[in-house]
Amino acid sequence: MRHLFIYGTLRHLPLLEIVLGRSARAIDLRPATLPGYRVSAAAEGPFPTIETCEAAQAEGLLVQGLSADDFARLDFYEGAFDYDLVPVTLADG
Repeated sequence: MRHLFIYGTLRHLPLLEIVLGRSARAIDLRPATLPGYRVSAAAEGPFPTIETCEAAQAEGLLVQGLSADDFARLDFYEGAFDYDLVPVTLADG
Protein backbone atom coordinates (compact mmCIF):
# COMPACT_ATOMS: atom_id res chain seq x y z
CA MET A 1 0.00 0.00 0.00
CA ARG A 2 1.28 3.44 -0.96
CA HIS A 3 0.26 7.04 -0.39
CA LEU A 4 -0.21 9.92 -2.82
CA PHE A 5 -0.45 13.70 -2.45
CA ILE A 6 -3.07 15.11 -4.82
CA TYR A 7 -3.37 18.83 -5.51
CA GLY A 8 -5.54 19.37 -8.58
CA THR A 9 -8.70 18.08 -10.18
CA LEU A 10 -8.61 14.83 -8.23
CA ARG A 11 -9.37 16.81 -5.05
CA HIS A 12 -12.94 16.95 -6.39
CA LEU A 13 -14.30 13.90 -4.57
CA PRO A 14 -16.88 12.86 -7.20
CA LEU A 15 -14.08 12.72 -9.79
CA LEU A 16 -11.76 10.80 -7.42
CA GLU A 17 -14.57 8.33 -6.75
CA ILE A 18 -14.99 7.72 -10.49
CA VAL A 19 -11.26 7.31 -11.07
CA LEU A 20 -10.77 4.90 -8.14
CA GLY A 21 -14.10 3.14 -8.65
CA ARG A 22 -15.34 3.46 -5.07
CA SER A 23 -17.06 5.81 -2.64
CA ALA A 24 -15.07 8.59 -0.96
CA ARG A 25 -16.07 7.01 2.36
CA ALA A 26 -13.93 4.02 1.37
CA ILE A 27 -10.91 6.19 0.52
CA ASP A 28 -8.50 7.17 3.31
CA LEU A 29 -8.12 10.94 2.79
CA ARG A 30 -6.85 13.82 4.87
CA PRO A 31 -5.95 17.45 4.16
CA ALA A 32 -2.25 17.96 3.51
CA THR A 33 0.20 20.77 2.82
CA LEU A 34 3.31 20.45 0.68
CA PRO A 35 5.89 23.13 1.52
CA GLY A 36 8.19 24.45 -1.17
CA TYR A 37 5.71 23.95 -4.03
CA ARG A 38 3.02 26.03 -5.70
CA VAL A 39 0.03 25.09 -7.84
CA SER A 40 -0.87 27.20 -10.85
CA ALA A 41 -2.76 26.93 -14.13
CA ALA A 42 -0.93 25.12 -16.92
CA ALA A 43 -0.16 27.14 -20.03
CA GLU A 44 -1.30 24.24 -22.26
CA GLY A 45 -4.85 23.97 -20.97
CA PRO A 46 -7.39 24.34 -18.18
CA PHE A 47 -5.72 22.11 -15.62
CA PRO A 48 -3.38 22.69 -12.67
CA THR A 49 0.34 22.10 -12.56
CA ILE A 50 2.73 22.00 -9.63
CA GLU A 51 6.26 23.35 -9.42
CA THR A 52 8.88 24.02 -6.81
CA CYS A 53 8.74 27.44 -5.18
CA GLU A 54 10.65 27.87 -1.95
CA ALA A 55 8.34 30.56 -0.53
CA ALA A 56 5.07 28.75 -1.31
CA GLN A 57 3.06 25.79 -0.11
CA ALA A 58 0.60 23.65 -2.03
CA GLU A 59 -2.67 22.63 -0.43
CA GLY A 60 -4.04 19.22 -1.29
CA LEU A 61 -5.09 15.85 0.03
CA LEU A 62 -3.09 12.85 1.17
CA VAL A 63 -4.63 9.65 -0.16
CA GLN A 64 -3.40 6.74 1.93
CA GLY A 65 -3.32 2.99 1.40
CA LEU A 66 -3.52 2.90 -2.38
CA SER A 67 -3.19 -0.46 -4.11
CA ALA A 68 -1.45 -1.29 -7.37
CA ASP A 69 -4.89 -1.29 -9.03
CA ASP A 70 -5.56 2.20 -7.65
CA PHE A 71 -2.29 3.45 -9.14
CA ALA A 72 -3.13 1.83 -12.48
CA ARG A 73 -6.47 3.68 -12.50
CA LEU A 74 -4.77 6.96 -11.53
CA ASP A 75 -2.11 6.45 -14.22
CA PHE A 76 -4.85 5.92 -16.81
CA TYR A 77 -6.61 9.14 -15.76
CA GLU A 78 -3.43 11.23 -15.58
CA GLY A 79 -1.76 9.65 -18.62
CA ALA A 80 -2.81 12.39 -21.01
CA PHE A 81 -1.24 15.04 -18.77
CA ASP A 82 2.34 13.72 -18.95
CA TYR A 83 2.90 13.70 -15.19
CA ASP A 84 5.72 12.30 -13.08
CA LEU A 85 5.53 10.97 -9.54
CA VAL A 86 8.27 12.18 -7.20
CA PRO A 87 8.80 11.49 -3.49
CA VAL A 88 7.91 14.47 -1.29
CA THR A 89 7.69 15.27 2.40
CA LEU A 90 4.48 16.89 3.60
CA ALA A 91 4.39 19.64 6.21
CA ASP A 92 3.47 17.23 8.99
CA GLY A 93 6.02 14.64 7.91
